[in-house]
Amino acid sequence: MSEALAHPSGTPAGLNGILDRSGYSKEDILSAFESVDDLIVAIAEHKASLISQPLVRRARPGTVDDARETLIAFGRVAWKEYSTTLVGFIRMVMTESARNPALKKRVHEAGQAIVTLRLREFLAAANERGILSISDAQLYAEQLMGLLREPLYQALMLSPATRQEAATADRVRASIERFIHGCASARSITQ
Repeated sequence: MSEALAHPSGTPAGLNGILDRSGYSKEDILSAFESVDDLIVAIAEHKASLISQPLVRRARPGTVDDARETLIAFGRVAWKEYSTTLVGFIRMVMTESARNPALKKRVHEAGQAIVTLRLREFLAAANERGILSISDAQLYAEQLMGLLREPLYQALMLSPATRQEAATADRVRASIERFIHGCASARSITQ
């Protein structure tokens, strides 16, 4: 299903279209999951786990460079997901949640909320160690997530995101550098 979701320009918005492209039928899905909603939540959990891996591997940063490299690795994974499979997934959820508003909340709690929690924990640890100055870890986590969602917004609102790996790496690094610089500047002002 991830492969079917990874082609946002040609991905039909509804679950049936995604299932058709993936080769699975509703019957196949229902044999593995209690409901189609459970499948959608499982996909959100899987994507959250994938995006959070760089943060989980290094939960406690030791230096500014360590924090920078971890956040850049996190940013690259997030950027890649936001420019590929999550575009199709969000289109599918928008269509499905129109018929089932409770699904939207479940998907948020299984996906974005988990990623933001992991990022918040990482930033709070960096603050506790004096590596970065983070006055409100939740706010900073949401700010960084917003910076990394650019390809998702472009693909959903404008056109499919272009996949230029070198340019992507540079953009992610620049966004993380600005974020780190802002946190380091805030730390020097408060000292």
